[in-house]
Amino acid sequence: MKRILIFLAALTTAFAAEALEVTQNMQTTIGIFDACEQSLTYKFVGNKYDMKTRLTTTGTFGKLYPFTGAYHAYGTYNKDKFVPEDYGYEVQSRRHHRTKQLTYKDGVPQTRIKVRDGRVLEEPALVELDRLDDSIDLLSLFGVLTEQVVRADTCDLHRYSFNGKKYSLSDMKTVGHEDIKTPYFAGNALKCEYMLEIQNGASAGFLLNQKVPIYLWILRDKTANAPFVAKVEAEKTPFGKLESYTTSIEVKK
Repeated sequence: MKRILIFLAALTTAFAAEALEVTQNMQTTIGIFDACEQSLTYKFVGNKYDMKTRLTTTGTFGKLYPFTGAYHAYGTYNKDKFVPEDYGYEVQSRRHHRTKQLTYKDGVPQTRIKVRDGRVLEEPALVELDRLDDSIDLLSLFGVLTEQVVRADTCDLHRYSFNGKKYSLSDMKTVGHEDIKTPYFAGNALKCEYMLEIQNGASAGFLLNQKVPIYLWILRDKTANAPFVAKVEAEKTPFGKLESYTTSIEVKK
């Protein structure tokens, strides 16, 4: 469950234009259940990127799986060359409180620092040298996707995400453009297909470990022309269809 929530958080922090601050709110349902709400704030200013997101399970999922998570990544970028400076998160479940930080030096992962219920574990990042130039943390990876959407209106991407210990392969491709109408937004959207391939025993969580494509529909804000994810959909999960909608968006220059 946690992996799909992190994934949705990453997706919805992915789309902003340069020199803008964007705040976006989403609601997610799985089958007949309310699943989670997300609050997102992210910036692309000059050559700096900064992404923050917070999500909380709601409804039946909130009772069965109470979970709150806050995630943060920042660094510098130049087109598709993103250099992370820090990545971390803080999560609270029914029984545990955890934090994790992945430190960098010149964009290279250095140390994983984990704290679980007050117990601290610090260890070197397990970097595979042959993937060093083609991997990045998950939030920064979607920053790369951001730049592509803003610059070229394409979401074609084939790249690894790395959490300091294990790798996953993100494969996204442009499907085309499609007119959509959600309960909150409507327009001609860029449609993208996302597939996640787990590497070397990393866990996707039971909602993502199915090799089922996840689709995104990306619209543009009418005021600043900033792209944002209007809708996310996965046809099959153990609990039914997953749908996530942006309910509101605020753009600041």
